[in-house]
Amino acid sequence: MVFSFFIHTDDKSNYSKIHFSLIPLYMKKFVINISSLFLIISAFISCDKIPDGIVDVKTVNYNVMGITAPASFVYSGTDSTIVTSVQIQKVETVSNVWCKVSSFDGTLTLQNQVIMFDDGNVSLHGDQNKNDGIYSAKFNMSKLNPNGKYQIEFFVEDNVRTPPDNVQKVGAQIFSYNNNQQNLAPVISNLNIPSSVNREVTFVFSLTATDPNSNSDIQSVYYEFYRPDGTQVSNSQGITKFPLFDNGSTSVNGDIQAGDGIFTNQLLFPTNQSTGVWRFEFHAVDRGGKLSNLIVHNLTLN
Repeated sequence: MVFSFFIHTDDKSNYSKIHFSLIPLYMKKFVINISSLFLIISAFISCDKIPDGIVDVKTVNYNVMGITAPASFVYSGTDSTIVTSVQIQKVETVSNVWCKVSSFDGTLTLQNQVIMFDDGNVSLHGDQNKNDGIYSAKFNMSKLNPNGKYQIEFFVEDNVRTPPDNVQKVGAQIFSYNNNQQNLAPVISNLNIPSSVNREVTFVFSLTATDPNSNSDIQSVYYEFYRPDGTQVSNSQGITKFPLFDNGSTSVNGDIQAGDGIFTNQLLFPTNQSTGVWRFEFHAVDRGGKLSNLIVHNLTLN
């Protein structure tokens, strides 16, 4: 059975004729409700067109207005705390703010992530006023931290982009640190090296290095060596001081355990090197420029 009806639109001269069939239930088909059909058709006729594109896109729009941090700091028993802050404008898209503290040469990390707060808590975070867009943090320096230059790096995490793209380094401050302690020279000892070796044979050598101001004050341990004719060995870049390592990289430089104070390296003399007595000289230097004692060793190359 087929029904027909007309739909009236805003145009009085325009009528739309719709046909539909009434299908018996025993054919297991759905029966269309006529009133619902009128509502659906009316909605399509009267609704405005939905605009293309995405509406109300959130963008990262914070601005870093300034950084407050010391240019120098002297340790004392009554004051070992540094307060630092970063001022941010338009903080709606800011999720977290933090800073990292490390030596300027990157070899020593004091604080990997110090969270900064805008909570007005002076005693805990050094923050003066709550919700003023100035994020502050405190961290302590130790008398065992070596003298020298350090840097504070500042990072902002936004709540718009996805990690790791939502983290941005926004600034840094370099400061000079004085631990207010007498700087003493490092000491090297316990040299372990063969007295003779053959060409084309790899050998490992090591020594122990300590520093009275803590081993973190040791900047480098190195050796220089001289041919049987007395000329000093240098590489293609003109470097004459070759490092020993305490990084546990056994396969690369022979060091067994990282951070144990035993510095190691390995060497091989090719066949074109002169046989005879080679002189090795070992030194360590601290971050304040203090030089250790000297150890000299003569090695016979066969």
